[in-house]
Amino acid sequence: MSDYIEPRKPEPSEDYHELIDAYKELHEQKGKFKGISLVPLVPTINKVMKENKCKTLLDYGCGKAFPYIKEECQSIGLRNPVQEYCKLESFDLYDPAYSKYSKLPNKKYDTVICTDVLEHIAEQDLDWVLHEILSFSKKIVFLNISCQPALKHFQKGKFKGKNVHISIFDRQWWMNKVGKVWNNFNHLKVYMICVSKGDTTAVCIKKEK
Repeated sequence: MSDYIEPRKPEPSEDYHELIDAYKELHEQKGKFKGISLVPLVPTINKVMKENKCKTLLDYGCGKAFPYIKEECQSIGLRNPVQEYCKLESFDLYDPAYSKYSKLPNKKYDTVICTDVLEHIAEQDLDWVLHEILSFSKKIVFLNISCQPALKHFQKGKFKGKNVHISIFDRQWWMNKVGKVWNNFNHLKVYMICVSKGDTTAVCIKKEK
């Protein structure tokens, strides 16, 4: 029997649904959302997983998940896929905008990672999305958030012309936002990296001893 209890959440906003549809269209373009942003973070993720004795992982917002595909990972700079590099016992992939990985899991994992995702979510949906992410973890959550515009823009629809980083805030805003949700999950450690032009800030949110 699964030990996962799906959290209660509000109905996702209209913007959430429209953004998912827009990202689905972008996914159809060759070369989009391959998961490249995860590549430089793999050694750090491996390190914190070892420190916390983690063996299972969920990648929430994995895109096309090239870092996990043996035939593709070398094309984006990884010698071995993530699950081999980190010696995982099991892992799952989730991305609501990519049909192959669009089924939401129903169990918990030692580690949940979410890289280059939250800035793609409309502000009004961030609380429940963060709540959902943290609800999947037993031990640690690893977040990587961009605080600057992306190179991609929406080509059509409601968000035509807008940057695909729809929620751009500074690192203190993100720390406050994540910290607020973490209060309901304070048994977890949340590792967070915020990246902006000329500055990268890394913090760990955890219960004081």
